[in-house]
Amino acid sequence: MRAPQFVPGAGPFLWLMKHAPPLGFEQVPPGGMCVCAYLFVTRRGQILLGKYADDPQWEALAGLEPERRQTHGWGWTVPATHLKLGEDPREAARRIGEEILRIPKLQYSEPRSEVDFYPSKMAPGEKHYDIWFFVDGTPPKEYELRVPPWYTELSWQDPRTLSATAYARGHEDVVARWLATKSNVVGTGTKTAAR
Repeated sequence: MRAPQFVPGAGPFLWLMKHAPPLGFEQVPPGGMCVCAYLFVTRRGQILLGKYADDPQWEALAGLEPERRQTHGWGWTVPATHLKLGEDPREAARRIGEEILRIPKLQYSEPRSEVDFYPSKMAPGEKHYDIWFFVDGTPPKEYELRVPPWYTELSWQDPRTLSATAYARGHEDVVARWLATKSNVVGTGTKTAAR
């Protein structure tokens, strides 16, 4: 029996690099892939959430095209950005803090990764993959909330009580994933362990 033949760049394993091993891909999956950083700025058990303004600055700030900001401007979103080619997730988080939120002296945690995949709207029958980097941010005590012009609202919200229907862009799932890794004080007063 003859061994299967593979064409370089068309293998079954996802490497996404020009010099991938012979059994690896060199192209993005047919359903697409996004690599994003999310910045969870926290204060007294609340997180900073925003609502998009229909501002063209979003394209340069986060790679957010007009259709998405118009479609999703109604609901709360976690401050986030797509990563630039070759960008470290730590630098992406700093871009969110300094350029998108404009919070000086913000303290950043190390990134933690999460992965999600779901049916692609743009390529029926295929899966879209998301790689998320979650970074926690702590503002200085003297920080006063100021709303940049590319947001219609920026507000401290309690993620444990905010309704899932109040979020846009599936950010309720992003927040739920983030919360699942945090130690919480539950109604009994005991701490739940972080997963």
